[in-house]
Amino acid sequence: MRHRSPKAVEGKQRERHSWRGHRVYKYVLVLLALIAAGAGGVWTGNRLADRRAALEDEIRMDEYLGLGTRTGLTTEVALLVDPLSLTVRPGRQVKVNLTLVNRSRRKVKLNGWLTPAPADFESNQLPFKVIVTREGSRVGYRGNAVLFPPHTKKDFFTLRPGGRRVIPVDLSRGPNNGRWDMSATGDYTFEVWYESYLTGRYVGVRHGGLTGMTNHVIVKVTVRE
Repeated sequence: MRHRSPKAVEGKQRERHSWRGHRVYKYVLVLLALIAAGAGGVWTGNRLADRRAALEDEIRMDEYLGLGTRTGLTTEVALLVDPLSLTVRPGRQVKVNLTLVNRSRRKVKLNGWLTPAPADFESNQLPFKVIVTREGSRVGYRGNAVLFPPHTKKDFFTLRPGGRRVIPVDLSRGPNNGRWDMSATGDYTFEVWYESYLTGRYVGVRHGGLTGMTNHVIVKVTVRE
């Protein structure tokens, strides 16, 4: 039987301890790497969650917040109406042409949801605001304010410098087939303007949508049997 010298045995033991130490060191490195990866995943997840929350906040600001504290006149786009007055029978449509004119020297992007809506709704989704009065008193609206899904890029349209868009509308009807109460005969006044703060940035509309309020136009409507 071969006998090993004490030095050889000691060397082997040192090798074994060194190998075990190296193995433990590798395990520690792997564990630290896993911890770092986990922390990085949590950080990345938090960052993505923050971005989603910021996007949702922008969507809410663009789409759903009221206009009370953000009104402002814009001179870049003007609103025209034709005719200025008309006579209809009770319950009949009040058909007019509203025209948006770009008076600026640059292209403008406009919110394309052009259904007339009561100004009382304070909706940032529907830009044509309407106030109806009869002989000086406000006329009631039969219908509810409904939140629509957020806009997409295709819901904006472009007006070039000097360009115009004519929009035929029935001023007696609002969103979701709501209507102003025009059952009584008499003289009605429709005050109409375009007002939008829908920037379009979050859906990728280049340069954003025009924000602000145009001039107001007045339509006189006589309801007669």
